Amino acid sequence: MKEDFATEAQITPPFDRSKDRARLQRVAIRHGGTLLAAITLWGAADYWATGSGLWLAETVALFNAVFAGTMIAFLLHEWGHFTGARLSGSFAPVMKEPVSFFMFSFKEHRNTQGQFIAMSLGGPVANWLLVIVLFFGLPLDTWSQCLILATGFAIAVSVSVFELPIINQVMYGAEPAETIKQRQAEVGNFPRTVGILAGAALWLMVI
Repeated sequence: MKEDFATEAQITPPFDRSKDRARLQRVAIRHGGTLLAAITLWGAADYWATGSGLWLAETVALFNAVFAGTMIAFLLHEWGHFTGARLSGSFAPVMKEPVSFFMFSFKEHRNTQGQFIAMSLGGPVANWLLVIVLFFGLPLDTWSQCLILATGFAIAVSVSVFELPIINQVMYGAEPAETIKQRQAEVGNFPRTVGILAGAALWLMVI
């Protein structure tokens, strides 16, 4: 999501629901295609590695596992934020020109503290649901199957380390925009590092 911390006095154009639905459909098709492509490429590589026993195939499968796991995790993270925003009734229009994974703009000045919390929680919840699905949905009998699980786990840990303290502070009255900026300045790459280490540890445990 892209937070928009404009002031109440800022003039905003009227919300057009039909245009918003059309934008959402375009984003859903684009993200759905990306998701299917990532899963298909990884699945094909994993099958090739399993059937051939070639080190080249195994290496390609491992790289595909990291790529696919990252793509899936970040796409679901963004859709988790979006789902949390919409379920809470937030004003969170789909962006006219989505940037990377970012697909909607959260208008803080038009939403409540509770709606910000619901939107924020949606991302980590989606990531941990993905971890559960991968853990129970894959046999985990190849290195790349274990690695795609570890990648999803690494990202779930990373986003939780970064976002959950923000959610906690906002729950106790902190201002979201300032809290996010302060958190970014304080932690730097720490959440990513923790996530990578956690993912690597899990991979070594399950292979």
